[in-house]
Amino acid sequence: MTSSMKLLTVAAAALVSVVSFETAHARPTALAQAQPSLPEGAGKEVVEKVCTACHGLDYLVPSQRTVQTWREIVDLMKAYGAEATDEQWTAITDYIIATLAHLNVNKGSADEYGMLFRVDAKTAQGVVAYRDTQGGFKTVDDLKKAPGLDAAQIDALNGRLIFE
Repeated sequence: MTSSMKLLTVAAAALVSVVSFETAHARPTALAQAQPSLPEGAGKEVVEKVCTACHGLDYLVPSQRTVQTWREIVDLMKAYGAEATDEQWTAITDYIIATLAHLNVNKGSADEYGMLFRVDAKTAQGVVAYRDTQGGFKTVDDLKKAPGLDAAQIDALNGRLIFE
C-alpha cells in the first residue's frame, strides 16, 4: 500500500469516527437556539476558551445530555486532541455537570447524584438506596422525600431531571 493510500485510509477512518460521534450526540438545530449562551458559573470562561476552539456554543446548549453522556464527550474531546491542562479539564467537567447536565433520576448512579446535587458520597448513596427501595421516583415530590436532598435545589434543577 502506498503512503498516499495509507493517508487516505487514516483520513477516512477519522471521518467515520467524527460522523459516528456527531450522530450519537446530535447538535440542536439552529431553529432551537438562535443565540446560544452558557449559564453563569465557575468554569464558564474555561469552557468558552477550550471548547469553542473547535465548535460553537450550539454544541453545548441547549441539550438534554446526561451526566454520563457529558463525561463521555469530555473524554472523547481529550482523545481527539483538545488541548487543556488537567485543572482545566476538571473545571470543564464540573461546570458542564453543574450547569448543563441532565440526570435520569431512576437510572443515575450515586456518583452522578453527588456531582449534580453537590452532595457527599454517603448522601448520594443514601438517595440511590432510597430510590431503589421505593421502586423509583415518579415525580419531583417523590424525589423530595429522599434523605439528604434539598427541596429548593430539586426545584431549581427540575428542568434537568428526567423521570423514566
